[in-house]
Amino acid sequence: MSLVSGQGSLDRQRLSVMTGLAWPFFIIVAFFGVPFLLLLRVSVARLDPAYYQGSGWSLDAMASLFQPMVLNGLIFSLWLALTVATLSMIIAFPATWFITRMSRKAQIVWLIGLLTTLALSEVLITFSWQIILSKRVGISKVAVFLGLLDRPVSLTPSFFGVVSCLIYVVIPFNVMTLYPGLSRMDSSYMEAASTMGATPMRAFFNVLLPLMRKPIATAYLTTMVMSIGAYVAPLVLGGPANWTIGVIISEVANSAQNLPQASAIAVLLMLVTGVMILIINKVGGKGYTS
Repeated sequence: MSLVSGQGSLDRQRLSVMTGLAWPFFIIVAFFGVPFLLLLRVSVARLDPAYYQGSGWSLDAMASLFQPMVLNGLIFSLWLALTVATLSMIIAFPATWFITRMSRKAQIVWLIGLLTTLALSEVLITFSWQIILSKRVGISKVAVFLGLLDRPVSLTPSFFGVVSCLIYVVIPFNVMTLYPGLSRMDSSYMEAASTMGATPMRAFFNVLLPLMRKPIATAYLTTMVMSIGAYVAPLVLGGPANWTIGVIISEVANSAQNLPQASAIAVLLMLVTGVMILIINKVGGKGYTS
């Protein structure tokens, strides 16, 4: 009798575990798998004026991926993402390092300040940067005062404006990603390197960076994913030459009323992003926080 009872208890535990595992699976399928399949279906539909999502089957939308507009937009998006990720990491990593070396109270103040910026919408941030880069009250006024410019000029639309805005948006994410690893970093590593005769700069590049390789790769990947599909900043602060693939998708879907082509471009963007994630994860390898 006890064996039967024990077997029944074991079966109930297995059922409970399977139910617990099934719930995340259904969530992933519902919120990612189904939308992706619908997107893939529309991308192979035929453009039909009577149906916004297209009808039937056709590879015309997939063939349009080789158009210069799509390829140039994808190349520019990758270049923008690499630029933003690299510059933001150059700023965020030393800033996070200095924050972790402050008192606990000062660290909390800085982290709360960074977290509050995440409450701001990207639209509000973008239009704030539009004012900062404007001719009348922006950075150019300061440049004229310092003698760097002869007269105020508008710094938008420009690649510089788009990059500046996106860096401001992603730096809090970078700091929050790097902070746990750097805050737990044992200072004895740097002290040991110094004892062995390494200069602070050499210890930084040969000891600290390799130990933080995984968090750096994660922060870099997060920034690239956020930047490659950026929409508001390129649309407001950049001209057509500074439009990312996300803006192109919107224009094709809304202005050209060609949802199959827009879906095909979105599928391409997802595939490129997936390959990018695999490459960066491979480069990141294992680090101190793994």
